[in-house]
Amino acid sequence: MGYSYMVIVFAILFVLILIVLHFLKPELDPKWRMISEYEIGKYGWLMRIAFFSWGLSTLSVLLMISRIGNGSYLIYIWLSVLVLALFGAGIFKTNPIMETTKSTVNTIHTICGSIVILTFPILAIVICVRYIGLNAINVPGILIGITVLAWIAQFGFFSSISISQKKDPKAGRVGPTIYLGWPNRIMVLVYALWAITFAMSIKI
Repeated sequence: MGYSYMVIVFAILFVLILIVLHFLKPELDPKWRMISEYEIGKYGWLMRIAFFSWGLSTLSVLLMISRIGNGSYLIYIWLSVLVLALFGAGIFKTNPIMETTKSTVNTIHTICGSIVILTFPILAIVICVRYIGLNAINVPGILIGITVLAWIAQFGFFSSISISQKKDPKAGRVGPTIYLGWPNRIMVLVYALWAITFAMSIKI
């Protein structure tokens, strides 16, 4: 199987597992619970596989562009960090969102998740500019569109927190009235869709 197909297969597997977990764990209200919480309790192993699948999809992107060449050390290193972060998110389980007790494992998970959430759209732009500039993308407009969508999704995620807190100033950082759950799911879906689009668009 070529690396481009591996990108697509593992990204789709990640999304499918998330959909399945939505039904397997209905007690986690998707309006305000993060996807990482699927790691907790029954069927937690499935969420770990989901994170590993996303990590393997990202690793396949790295291997794909390494084989093609014309990359840059910045892109290679950045993708490697994202792969480690995604595997870290799967290895180190998060605490429940309302849990205030600090733990090293939860801290590592939070750092890994933050790396992916915050830096993926930036890397998407770097890769987009690099490979469109090299005339290595079949339909540049589609890749540009999904890259813009990744930024919109990230903005929507953080905006959902800010808007919820303004509506309920007493809600705190997280909780049943902080509606970040669906924006979180949409954001990771768009990130996975970006990888699929890139794999389908690049000239091999």
